[in-house]
Amino acid sequence: MNPSIRYVSRAGNLLKALVFAGFAAAAFWLAWVEHSERTGPQQTIGLPGMEFPGPAPRRGGVLAPLHIPFLLLLGSAALFYVGRFGSRAVRGGVAARIEGRMLYFPASYGAASSIPVADVAEMIFDRADRLPDEEAAAAAARFGARLRHGLCLRYHLGGAARSVRFFDNDVDGGTGQLRRFAAHLEASGGPMARPARENDR
Repeated sequence: MNPSIRYVSRAGNLLKALVFAGFAAAAFWLAWVEHSERTGPQQTIGLPGMEFPGPAPRRGGVLAPLHIPFLLLLGSAALFYVGRFGSRAVRGGVAARIEGRMLYFPASYGAASSIPVADVAEMIFDRADRLPDEEAAAAAARFGARLRHGLCLRYHLGGAARSVRFFDNDVDGGTGQLRRFAAHLEASGGPMARPARENDR
């Protein structure tokens, strides 16, 4: 496999799209359940010849009015990632390519379409939960990230520092091919790959 090109993993991105689709479905379902409880008629308890009002619906405290908007926002964010990973799974193609002294990315990674290899200021290859920005993620996300490896490239564009990250389930060949790509980028004039933490390996 050519170390200068990394191809999108259709299976890996499809799996991530399905996971986020599950998150979206759960968030929208919980929002619907809470809405139904608030707007539904009050239940009654019937006894022979008598009828009593049922328990009052749950109020949920002062933050209750924010529950449904929060769930809708969470579901919408999950749908965004369904679209991102789903489009990668459908389209496939190249995830990153080194050609000459240039590094090329597809638009779905949110990076510049091309940058000079010399503009890559830092290259970090490590377990995914130790990459920059991943350490601040929720505990559940960090637990899942412990099972993956990733490559973080920090570069300069228009005077601003930016970064792009690839995970082993983003690209064909997994961790081994991602490591080969980092080594090839280093050999092409990029910075030396380093772990996010020298300790705790």
